[in-house]
Amino acid sequence: MSKMIKAIIIFGAGVYTGVYIAQNYKIDKVEDPKILFEKAQTFIKTKIDEFDGKKGDK
Repeated sequence: MSKMIKAIIIFGAGVYTGVYIAQNYKIDKVEDPKILFEKAQTFIKTKIDEFDGKKGDK
């Protein structure tokens, strides 16, 4: 029972924080999750290729 109350309090605090930030700060919209995932994949692939290139130079 106490875990449920703790979860409700944390959720409520998160919602309150989100509403407060949305009202008081100009925040750009978040991109579509599919686009963000593709960007993350490209970034990771680039970093892996860089790492493999440096590793091969030794």
